[in-house]
Amino acid sequence: MCNKSIIVTTLLVVFCTSVIESVSFIKKCKSDDSKCIKESAQAAIPTFASGLPEYGVKSLDPFTFEKIDASTSSLELILTDITVKGLKNCIAKKIKRDKTKSKLFIKLLCSADLDGQYKMKGHLLFLSLEGNDAVHVKLRQAEINVEVDLEAQDNKWNIKHWQHSFNLKGKSEVIFENLFSGNKDLAGAAQEVIAQSGNDIIYEVGPPVIKAVIDQVVKTISNFFHAVPADELSID
Repeated sequence: MCNKSIIVTTLLVVFCTSVIESVSFIKKCKSDDSKCIKESAQAAIPTFASGLPEYGVKSLDPFTFEKIDASTSSLELILTDITVKGLKNCIAKKIKRDKTKSKLFIKLLCSADLDGQYKMKGHLLFLSLEGNDAVHVKLRQAEINVEVDLEAQDNKWNIKHWQHSFNLKGKSEVIFENLFSGNKDLAGAAQEVIAQSGNDIIYEVGPPVIKAVIDQVVKTISNFFHAVPADELSID
């Protein structure tokens, strides 16, 4: 009986210690100390992006999507088997918490690589395109703004709603392989335009992709909030 008690006590100590250690990368700040919050977030990004499975935090670098529909009114564009890499290097430009309004404002500067398969037919920019093969995107210095509505309940934070916007600060690249089934006469001129128009292409067909990426990140953060007490994340 004594041995069982010792084992149970030991397990509890190990568990509690692991909880403390697993969130030790979070520096607690006051809600009105935006400088502290930004520094804490920046320090936590690489650890968080690597994943904390015990808290439902999947790896965000890399992570995958089975399918994203990026079609517009004039273009059918289906992306599949997509891998996104590079989010661990995001820079926290601004993190602000408004406790009275239960809001969190986030501004990140991120660069990422996206690789997958595409199926496309229709008009992109002023080009008539079709193809079905590999796609490669180098997203460079995308400034992403996210506004989050928080709800505090039972010492846990809950994300009720979020909205976002993005702006491209660097020159991005987009490559569609095997356009027009490899017809060089048809694909040659189109590839030249595409090579010079990475940002324009992302602005036109990228919003569903960026939204899907942010949605995955928000879900992961939400899982973390549900697993960790709010008083372990903030002083107030």
